[in-house]
Amino acid sequence: MPDSKHVTTIAYYTVVQGDRTGWTGGLLLLNSAGRPIEFQCTLPVRPSRAHEILFGPTLRDHLIGEIIGPLLVQKARTPISLLCCDQPEALRLQVQLDFPVALVAEAAELEEGPVTEDMISGAGDVHLAGASLRVAIERMDHLRELLPNFADLPDAVEPFERIREAIEEAHSQIARAQMPRVA
Repeated sequence: MPDSKHVTTIAYYTVVQGDRTGWTGGLLLLNSAGRPIEFQCTLPVRPSRAHEILFGPTLRDHLIGEIIGPLLVQKARTPISLLCCDQPEALRLQVQLDFPVALVAEAAELEEGPVTEDMISGAGDVHLAGASLRVAIERMDHLRELLPNFADLPDAVEPFERIREAIEEAHSQIARAQMPRVA
């Protein structure tokens, strides 16, 4: 078995917001062929009304880029080579990490609407498995070095759906566990 330090991995990170459940993040690590290696998700985060007031329009940035994302990356047991996200706020993670963080444009547009240049200033595009990855210019060379390792990746957008479905299943299990038992 190869040493895990030399295995190239691609991680996918997204956050699901539900009115009843709160904000739940998921991180799915895949091998270079798209098979799962590890999955992490957070318990739902429910900001207090005071947090909503104090953070105002920056609450989403704070939760996705400063609270949930760093927690999930830190919990990962497998080294990450590339982190893909579908929410522009997650690009804030780049300043804390040694590996590239890329926004998968097609996935972001499905979830967030059109991605504009002001959302990701100073970014360049590379293509992977039928998708455009937007990454900070200073990480472009590193990302280009990694791309040949992902030649067998079937789809760069679909893993986000796996995360959302896994989070939905986790929420269902929590809800079932909290239901009162009828004798």
